[in-house]
Amino acid sequence: MYYVNSYFTVAVCLVVIIGVFFVMRRWQNSAASEGRLKRMMVSCGIDEKTALYADLVLKLDMNAVRSRCRHCPATDLCDRWLDGEAIAGNDFCPNAWHFTEAARANQR
Repeated sequence: MYYVNSYFTVAVCLVVIIGVFFVMRRWQNSAASEGRLKRMMVSCGIDEKTALYADLVLKLDMNAVRSRCRHCPATDLCDRWLDGEAIAGNDFCPNAWHFTEAARANQR
């Protein structure tokens, strides 16, 4: 009986540790994509204050925008482009067109 309890305790501890690892990993990815998202907004013509309060100011579905950013396969290219290291345009970004249109509508 003692061995069963110790195995159960070890299994629970491993599940908790793995769960904490996945939560922390997801939080780090979310924070990184939020930073890229705001920088891309500014590069597309949205001012920094509007980018900070995009949920309230812009007429965009920000949940969809964040989802596209989190699941984007071009995060390395995005980071390099935002740092000025990549020469190509921002056509790789699934949100760039939405940001450019929102910037135009916000200036009217």
